[in-house]
Amino acid sequence: MTDLLTEGVDLFNSGRYWDAHEVWERDWTPARKGPDSGFYKGLIQVAAGCLHYTRRNRRGAVNKWRSGTDYLRPYLPAHRGLRLAPLVAAVDGFLAAMKEGEWPYLEMPRITQE
Repeated sequence: MTDLLTEGVDLFNSGRYWDAHEVWERDWTPARKGPDSGFYKGLIQVAAGCLHYTRRNRRGAVNKWRSGTDYLRPYLPAHRGLRLAPLVAAVDGFLAAMKEGEWPYLEMPRITQE
């Protein structure tokens, strides 16, 4: 796992979703067309969805979470030392909860290592 990937996970897990997004973009930029492209896109978009959720932007959260999990699914259950299956499962649950009329209280996920 790269130092930037680890830093992004630490930021994400502390609720600093924008900062995690920025760090992961720096790690991903040199190899945007490489085999990990979807992995980074997925992490970045899930983080953006969490940020939208904290700002009570339902549409933004749903859109980013949906696309983020779509990007991460090919890398399940784990990739580059990160356990992705629990993250994707949590976000799938969030998407279901967001379909309800009321604003759901959701505890944001944490990313764990293998």
